[in-house]
Amino acid sequence: MAVMLRIFGISGLRGVVGTELTPESVSRIAAVFGRFIGRGTVGIGRDTRPSGAMFLSAAAAGLLSAGADVEDLGICPTPTVLLRVRRGRLAGGIVVTASHNPEQWNGMKFVGPEGMFLVPEELARFRGLVETDDSESAQWSAIGRLTAYPEAVDDHIAAIAGCDLFSDVPDRLAGRGLRVGIDAVNGAASEVAARLVSRLGAEPVTLNCETDHRRLCSGFPRGPEPTAANLGDLSRLVREQGLDLGVAFDPDGDRAGFVDETGTPLGEEATVCLACTYVLPRRRQSGSPVVVNLSTTRAVEDVCGAFSVPVERTPVGEISVAARMKSAGSVIGGEGNGGVILPEVNSTRDGLVAAACVLGLLASGRTASELRAGIPEYRMLKTTVTLDRTEFDAARERLARAFEGARRDDQDGLKLDAEDFWVHVRASNTEPVVRIIVETRGARSPQTIAEEVSRILGDAVSPGPSRKE
Repeated sequence: MAVMLRIFGISGLRGVVGTELTPESVSRIAAVFGRFIGRGTVGIGRDTRPSGAMFLSAAAAGLLSAGADVEDLGICPTPTVLLRVRRGRLAGGIVVTASHNPEQWNGMKFVGPEGMFLVPEELARFRGLVETDDSESAQWSAIGRLTAYPEAVDDHIAAIAGCDLFSDVPDRLAGRGLRVGIDAVNGAASEVAARLVSRLGAEPVTLNCETDHRRLCSGFPRGPEPTAANLGDLSRLVREQGLDLGVAFDPDGDRAGFVDETGTPLGEEATVCLACTYVLPRRRQSGSPVVVNLSTTRAVEDVCGAFSVPVERTPVGEISVAARMKSAGSVIGGEGNGGVILPEVNSTRDGLVAAACVLGLLASGRTASELRAGIPEYRMLKTTVTLDRTEFDAARERLARAFEGARRDDQDGLKLDAEDFWVHVRASNTEPVVRIIVETRGARSPQTIAEEVSRILGDAVSPGPSRKE
């Protein structure tokens, strides 16, 4: 039985539960992945979505039916699964998550034996098998073995706290009485984030850190992405309780955004800038670039330039960033959506690593607002239009002509880079939309540019208000 899915790309597959994604389809896809990976043990973890337990069980059944052994990691952040695959020397991994998509969605992310997501070439081969494979299940005597490994979260905390970038943070924070608000959107980081903050010497104050199934059936308590617009409750918590910092995660814990001690959100674009500010002076490596994607703020160049470190940009999709980091020997990188990749710990975005970097900066005695003041200020707007890839491709040249003189980059959709602004227009990897990202530093507003792009694309969407990030 071949399987066809609407969204299956560099970020894995996603679909609406019960229609596009069912236990039968998940089991079938997992079985194909078991055959694709080959013999060995596959680790499976999930986020807290109500459909997660069902789909983890279905994925485990599919893998077992293909003769693979399965290690059930339970509820844990996405980066925890990748860390377990690499350090446990597993054959591969599956993360049951739809990341930032709404509650009615779920999905699967696929991990290779090096603890990295499948690169595009591997994913293309795997997807071809998913769409054509009709192999039978293993015979009864060849069915795989199911075990549990509940220590995966413990290992993740130990890997971060034991990294010498962070091992002195508890001592530097000792006696400071630092208090940190945590908003995990009732997701996979709900428990582990508080434990890590405590391990690093600060006091966690939790908000939206419950994983009760009945509560989750009513939906996420805020917008799932850790963007400034979604952190109103965390901002109030920080102000009302006089906290030193607020940190927010997305449902699968691979991205983080921050709120300073005044209750002001820093914007998710600040996260990778702060991580670079912490890591680069401690890990100077001649010639190795910081790697980010095309949609990440230009402030990264400013921050890295202060340490004489070059920046390289890749297509959107964390595996594109991670693969380039690996080949370039990068010590830090990530994406402007709140994702930080620190290869010493993990070859994927890791919201817990991002939190550790910011706590490390606070241990120097600066406040969160002082840290944010050190990041050059740009104005960014992110919005979407309903447009299919064919329509977008037809409009690409019209866009380039409209911004004649801007430097053109066709790696991923179309990016046009001018002296005082840039605009990136690309088809989403995770939703059936086209994304428009605009950043400016001059008199021209990102709203104006986004509206011009929308008109050229022939879509009547009205972008939301711009925000500083």
